[in-house]
Amino acid sequence: MPHCPHPRLSESVPLQHQVWHTTREVGIPHIRRRIPTAKGSRLSRASMASNRGGLGDSWTLDADKPWYYQHIEGSSQWDWRMTWGHASSPDLVHWKHEPIAINPTEGGYDASGCWSGTTVLDTDGTPTMIYTGVRRRDNKDCGPLPHAAVDLGLDMIECQMVATCQEGDMDLIRWHKQEQPIIPHPPDNMKLTGFRDPYIIQAGGPHQKWKMLLGSGIEGQGGTLLMYEATHLTSGWQYKGSFINGQSKPFGKHDLGAMWECPFLTPLQEPSALLGSSAAPGSNGGPQTLREDQQYMMCVSPYPHHLKDRLTNPCLYWLGYIQQELFQIAESDGPHLLDLGDVLYAPNCFQDAQGRSIMLAWLQELRQGGAFDYAGCISLPRVLSYKNGRLHQQAAPELRALQQEPSWRASEVQVSSRQSVAVQHVRGPSWFAEFTLQRGDAAASGLLLRSWLYQGPEKSQACAAALLVDWGASQLQVVFPTELDEQNMTFDASSDMKRIGGPIVLGAAQQQQVTVQVYVDHSAVEVFLSSGEALATRVYRGAVTPDEDPGMFFISHQGSTTVSNVHMSAMGSIWTQVNDQPAKAFEPAERQ
Repeated sequence: MPHCPHPRLSESVPLQHQVWHTTREVGIPHIRRRIPTAKGSRLSRASMASNRGGLGDSWTLDADKPWYYQHIEGSSQWDWRMTWGHASSPDLVHWKHEPIAINPTEGGYDASGCWSGTTVLDTDGTPTMIYTGVRRRDNKDCGPLPHAAVDLGLDMIECQMVATCQEGDMDLIRWHKQEQPIIPHPPDNMKLTGFRDPYIIQAGGPHQKWKMLLGSGIEGQGGTLLMYEATHLTSGWQYKGSFINGQSKPFGKHDLGAMWECPFLTPLQEPSALLGSSAAPGSNGGPQTLREDQQYMMCVSPYPHHLKDRLTNPCLYWLGYIQQELFQIAESDGPHLLDLGDVLYAPNCFQDAQGRSIMLAWLQELRQGGAFDYAGCISLPRVLSYKNGRLHQQAAPELRALQQEPSWRASEVQVSSRQSVAVQHVRGPSWFAEFTLQRGDAAASGLLLRSWLYQGPEKSQACAAALLVDWGASQLQVVFPTELDEQNMTFDASSDMKRIGGPIVLGAAQQQQVTVQVYVDHSAVEVFLSSGEALATRVYRGAVTPDEDPGMFFISHQGSTTVSNVHMSAMGSIWTQVNDQPAKAFEPAERQ
């Protein structure tokens, strides 16, 4: 979690193969928490949302266990007193809320918040949480401040704590916190910018130690990851130094952030290596033994980080190898943007029983909280793999179970630059689309989402968002037109407007076409390309009732496009219980 109040909240929940419960910032499932207020923001049925309040980081225990997440009770604004919320699912698709797992302890080391962490099984099978406990510097009930050599001078004192599940509790609801921290303070005399978000990268056993990463940064140098090891999971942790060997390549013209939050490390497999595999060694959702012959993806969430036209911090990843228990960052492939949008942050990843690396992340808001019913949600579960020499992301195929009638299929749709083509039959605020764009002679083509909100001095200009493949620039973009021809549903693509997105790889065979998947769940929008890229953003479209035109149009700029193999359908609810259904609130009255 950020070391200062974050303007937006959100959460991620990883997919699991059997019964899932949720934790580290990581919708369909988009998990959101809500509270009753005078004004609301409609929660999606197909996104995972909590019952009351704000969401944050998320993480899981195992591929067949619950998920936990950062939760702010009773408020959609950032607050120190994070708890661990809890949700579970039998299939990564259908969810129910569970009781809050842990709360801050008055006068304790986590009196001001139970922040992000990880969940693992101890060597004896005991489910165990490791998390960052926070106490504010001005809280006099929490004992003396740390001595000068380990005091980072921040607004809060961070330490790493542990909780274990009550014996026999198969629902993982009853947890007992250890009073004393397992890592009470950072290493001596290091000018660090933070000390949080533990992540286990190697399980302990008869012949190996537990290994843990902690997000951190060094003043004047930038983000880093600290490595600790222990013989026993719940005690005896020792600092071993930086996990990073060498210096990273630059990230364009941008720095790599002052602090690296929410790290994760996962092995990447070729998709063909997973076919016919029921399980991979150590792939029960827990950490594996570190191997020097295995390619890994290392991901961090730099904070703070400022990019033009981005209100949130980007997530960066590297593909590389581990030698002598250190990640060789100088020789790695990266850094790269994990997501081409502007809301995804603090992802988490685990391996399921099929050996797949499954990632979920926190989708932040682009509007301020406070007056709205919820803040933040969890992204769709993504399957990560290594394909054609690079990272490949796709929506988990389990999500197709949410598709329902009404639907629309078309073998071919012709679209010109003069006239858009409306989507047929599909209604409501939550839907799925899959189609193949064949370039033709168009400069750009894609899907326009009309909004029922209006902007401008007299609220007379229609709002919209267009999901575009820019063929010449080889980019996936979302543009937000300020002037829209509502009769033809077209706009001037060359005009000055907000744009987000980034480069995509269109090889020789794909130069003229690409298959696109789009999930829209109220304001949460996620786009996946057959070339492996993904983009998440927010499009606040206003209240969309199930009986209304969904406001979707195929568009083409500076030429004609053929859209083939079109499949669009409504999306059902992920919630298995009536009390878990989202409130019938509405989107903000105007764009912010």
